[in-house]
Amino acid sequence: MTEGSAVFDADAAVLEWLDAPMNFVSRPDPVSPDFRPERRIAVCLLIVEKSRAGKATWKAMHVLSWALQSPSRIKMLANLKVGKDLLDMPLVRFEPALDRALDLAVGLGLLSRHDLGPFELTEAGREALCEIREAGVLEGEVDALAVVNGKISNRDIERLLEWRSR
Repeated sequence: MTEGSAVFDADAAVLEWLDAPMNFVSRPDPVSPDFRPERRIAVCLLIVEKSRAGKATWKAMHVLSWALQSPSRIKMLANLKVGKDLLDMPLVRFEPALDRALDLAVGLGLLSRHDLGPFELTEAGREALCEIREAGVLEGEVDALAVVNGKISNRDIERLLEWRSR
């Protein structure tokens, strides 16, 4: 047996083994609810509504989305809003998934944005927000945002981000 024929025999054995019937079934990939576009768009609408003058900058969207991920972060934001000092130095994460949701919300006509200005609710966005509230979904996020008194301003967001540089 020569070296070339040994390789040929191994290849033939693999091909024979692969010659079995196979059935490929498409299965869904599990995606965390936090990253599902439908949910993220709805959270974006809630964030814009909670923002001062119904307008939220790109930074504010990311900071508030980050804050909604944990009760301690919401409490930190609420404390900052009433003038209390922050005990921890926040490390705000800017997520690409949120940027995709914002792009989708603008593309669907739920939010509007002129140039690089703030995001605003459109009439369709307000209607969608009413439907979200009537359906009773995202109650955790609604309750978390209610912990923060009043509307959240860009000044509040900047104070939270500046804390890191002190």
